[in-house]
Amino acid sequence: MAGSGWKWARGRGTKQLPLILCLIIAVATAVAGRTQAAIFDHARAALSDWTAPALNGLKAPLTAVQNWTAGVGSMFTVYSENTELKRENAELQKWQQVALSLEDRLRSYQQLLNALPDEKTPFITARVIGESSRPFVKTMILNAGSTEQVAKGQAVVNERGLLGRIYVTGENTSWVILLTDLNSRVPVVIEPSHRRALVIGDNTPSPQLELDVGDGPVQSGDRVLTTGDGGLLPPDVPVGLVSGNGEGARVALFASPSNADAVNILDYRVPDLPQAAEPLSAATGQKTASAKPAAPATPPAPPVPRVAPRAPDTADIPEELDR
Repeated sequence: MAGSGWKWARGRGTKQLPLILCLIIAVATAVAGRTQAAIFDHARAALSDWTAPALNGLKAPLTAVQNWTAGVGSMFTVYSENTELKRENAELQKWQQVALSLEDRLRSYQQLLNALPDEKTPFITARVIGESSRPFVKTMILNAGSTEQVAKGQAVVNERGLLGRIYVTGENTSWVILLTDLNSRVPVVIEPSHRRALVIGDNTPSPQLELDVGDGPVQSGDRVLTTGDGGLLPPDVPVGLVSGNGEGARVALFASPSNADAVNILDYRVPDLPQAAEPLSAATGQKTASAKPAAPATPPAPPVPRVAPRAPDTADIPEELDR
């Protein structure tokens, strides 16, 4: 009996040992994740670089199946959708003519005022090769990284508007934090009132709109654009439309990550400040960049006040001279 009891105790302790080791490893991993977040980001980027070829191979058949499924579901509503599309097409053609007319008028005004045209932001096109729920609620994985000059903080857009910004980059892949994420904060301006605000993600399809600077009225349906504050995101990128009024206002986003396949990564750089013009030489008319500035001239000394001579008094004249 004693021998069997000893064997049972030894077996029980042997079974508890892996559980204790797993608990220690879990605690150590959680502490390291809190203190050394950059290590896990680099590991995540390296893992996505390693699995990028497999993700590219799996993306094509999944996209084909998704498109086929969507096509089968839409067969029952083809007639109604066709009628709605014809109406929208006619409406868009009318607004297209208005936009072209305004564009010609704006170009004429710029020529009259000799105004500089807006610089176009360079970009690269990348494909969405995967999605993940770590480290955020939902992120997109792109097939472009530091090899293609992709950097942290760059804006990610599609043909509709802003999707998010780059969070971490690997050599051949990069991760995108979306506008809907709880950790997303984007400065925006509301048109036409020019009211400044923040678009704050809360893990819902429509982020919150926190009004900031200004006192202009904000109404449902107003356009929301980026401001470019901070130098990370370019200005005037479409974000969405205001939904609701007051403190409970939200933003109905133009771009949806669910149907994003190809995106653009904007390489925005803050324009350099203009430098002061260098002086020209009077003899040659060339720039004298190496010439040192002349020392300031010494101010002239203040004039000494002159005192008029006093006329001699007759009482002071000696008697010999008076005679």
